[in-house]
Amino acid sequence: MTTPDPGKEHRHPFRRFETECAFLSRINHPNIVQYLGTYRDPDTNAPVLLMELMDESLTHFLESSPEDIPYHIQVNLAYDIAQALAFLHSNGIIHRDLSSNNVLLIAGSHAKVTDFGMSKFTDINITGRLATMTTCPGTPTFMSPEALNEPPVYTDKLDNFSFGVLIVQITTRQFPKPTDRFVNVQIPDPRSPIHIVEAKLPIPEQDRRQAHISLIEPTHPLLPIVHHCLKDRDVERPSSQLLCQTLDALKRTGKYQESSQQDLLQIIREKDEQLATKDEQIRANQDIITENQETITYKNEELHTKDIENGQFTTRLGQATQEIQTLQHEAEARERQLRRLNQELQSSDENTAALQQAINQRDRKVTQLRQTLASKNEVIYDLSTQMHQVALQDEIQAQATMKLESLPDAPDDMRHGSSDKAYFNNENKAVYEFSNNKWHKLPPCPNNHVTLVSADNMLTTVGGRSDTQFYSNKLYSYINNKWIEHFPPMPTRRRVPGTVYANNTLVVAGGYFYAKSLTTVEILNTANMQWSIASSLPVPTDELSTTICGGYVYIHPRARDDQEKYSVYMCLLRQLTQSQPSSAIWEKIAHLPVSRSFLVTVNGHLLAVGGLDSNRDNTKDIIQLNMTSWTVVSQISTPRSLCLAAVLPGNELIVVGGFGAPRKCEIASA
Repeated sequence: MTTPDPGKEHRHPFRRFETECAFLSRINHPNIVQYLGTYRDPDTNAPVLLMELMDESLTHFLESSPEDIPYHIQVNLAYDIAQALAFLHSNGIIHRDLSSNNVLLIAGSHAKVTDFGMSKFTDINITGRLATMTTCPGTPTFMSPEALNEPPVYTDKLDNFSFGVLIVQITTRQFPKPTDRFVNVQIPDPRSPIHIVEAKLPIPEQDRRQAHISLIEPTHPLLPIVHHCLKDRDVERPSSQLLCQTLDALKRTGKYQESSQQDLLQIIREKDEQLATKDEQIRANQDIITENQETITYKNEELHTKDIENGQFTTRLGQATQEIQTLQHEAEARERQLRRLNQELQSSDENTAALQQAINQRDRKVTQLRQTLASKNEVIYDLSTQMHQVALQDEIQAQATMKLESLPDAPDDMRHGSSDKAYFNNENKAVYEFSNNKWHKLPPCPNNHVTLVSADNMLTTVGGRSDTQFYSNKLYSYINNKWIEHFPPMPTRRRVPGTVYANNTLVVAGGYFYAKSLTTVEILNTANMQWSIASSLPVPTDELSTTICGGYVYIHPRARDDQEKYSVYMCLLRQLTQSQPSSAIWEKIAHLPVSRSFLVTVNGHLLAVGGLDSNRDNTKDIIQLNMTSWTVVSQISTPRSLCLAAVLPGNELIVVGGFGAPRKCEIASA
C-alpha cells in the first residue's frame, strides 16, 4: 500500500478496498459476512475493514478435517452458499470470485460468503447478458469458460459454475485442479483437404475435472447438482433460486435426517467421554481436598495455640500500658504544680497591673465581637425568613395553579418516554405521539427497549435491542416519516439508559448491558457530532428518571435497590461536559419521600410524579423540590408508580401509565 505498483492503480491504491466497502455497506444477509465499518490505522494511516469474527475458511476446514465431511454438513454448507448467491443475484450483484478461500465458517456447519472486492452490479443489455467487461479477476480454477475468453461476456451463471466446483471440493476434500482447456489435434486443412494442420480444440469442463468428479460416489445426491452447474454453456446451468430449492428438498430427505442423527450421537459419545474424564479429575481433586482439609485442621490447631499465647501477651501489654498511663498522670500533675509555683514567684504588683490591663483590653474586644456576631445573626435570620417566605409562596402558587383533567387512555402499556415532548413507546417497537388531545401512532422504530429523547428538535431513540444486536449503540432519528441514523453511534452499547438534551449536548447515562447495570456517562456534542466520556454515575443503574432543571442534570434511580431507591443526584450540565471520567462531581440532594417516581421539569420547577410511599403503596402525590426539601404541591387522580410524564406546550404536565394505572392518562395544567 505504501509503494503501489505503477499505472492507474497508483492514482487510486485503495480502489478495490473502497469498492468492497461500498458493496458491503449495501448488503445485509445471514449468509454474507456482516460489514461493521472502517477506520484508519493511527500509525500507517491505512484503511482497515471491520467485519464480524468468523472461525475459519472453508479451505482450512476441508484441509484440517481428519475424515470425510458428514453428508448433512455437506448439504448445509452448500445450502448456505446457494442462499447467499440467490440474494446477490436477486439484487443484481455478481460475486466473480467465489472460491473456498472466500467462504468463511462458524462452528464448522454454517457458511457465509465474503470478499466482494471484485464484485460487480449487473448491467444487462437487450440480449440478457452483461456488456463486455475486462477479464474476470477470480480464481482460474473456479472460473467458467466464458469468463476466461477474450473479451469475457457473462451473466450471474458465472457464480453458479464456481458453486459447482465448490461442491466437488466439499464432497472430495481435494482442491479440484482441472486439466488444460485445449487439446492439440490434427485435422484436414479446410483450404487444402490433402494437407493436415494442427488445431486447438476446447475440452468440456466436466472432462477437465473428471479426475475429481469421479471421486464422488455415483449415488451421492449432490452429484447431479455438480453436473448441472459445470455445463459449458451458461444457459444450461441452473439458477441460484433453483439451487436453493433443490438443496432445501435434500434437507428433508431420510438420508439427511439419518446423517444428522449419527452426527448427534457422535457428539453425545464425545461428551460422555469428556464427562468421564471430568469425573476422574473431580475424584482426584476430592482426594487433594481431603488432604488439604487435614492440613488445614492441623494449621487451625497451631493458630489456636498462637491465639492463646497472643492473648496472654495482650493482657501483659494492657497491664504495662495502664502502669505507663498512671506514671504519665503523676508526671503531668507534678508539672502543673511546678507551673503554679513559678507563677506565684513571678507575680508582683507591676506584673499584676499589666496583666489586669491586658485582661480589660481582651474583654473589650470580646464585647465588640459579640455585638458584631449578634448583628450578623440578625441579618442571617432575616435572609432565612425571606427565603422561607419565597419557598412558601412558590409552594402556595404551585398548589393553587395545578388542576387535573382526564385524557383518552393510552393505546398500549407505555414503558419509556421523552420528558420534554409527549412521545412514548412500549416494550416492542411501537412509538406514539400525544397531540391535540389524541394519540397518533408513528412508524415502528428499528429497535425495542429504547429510550426516547428530543435532540435538535428531532425525536431520537437511544440504544435498545435490534434484530442483529442484543445490545445496540445506535441512535435513530424520526425525519420525514422515516427512522434514519442521523447521529453517530454511542461508544458503549446498552439498553434503556437515561437521556437528556440541552444546548447541543446529548447526555446518555447508565443503562443495562449483559446482566449488569452501568455507571458510564457519555456525551454527544451535536454541533460537531463527537462523543466524549464524562464523570461516571455515583451508583450503577439500568432504570432511572432523568431531567434538566435550571442548568442542572438530575437523576433518580428507579430500581429496587433499597440503598438508593429514595436518592436524587445532580450536577451542572456545564461541569459535566468539562469533567474527566474519574472526577466526582455528582452531588446527592435531599432524599425523596417516595421511590420509583418520575422526575420532570415544569415552568422551572423540579417535580417528582407518583411512586411508592414508605409502605410500598402507590401514591398520587406530585412533589416539588423547594431549596433543600420536598413538598407535595398537587395530586393525580389515580395512585401509580413507575409512571411516565412529559411537558406539553403551555407548561401542561401529562402523566401516562405506570403500575396501578397501566393506560390511565391525565393532564395537570395551569
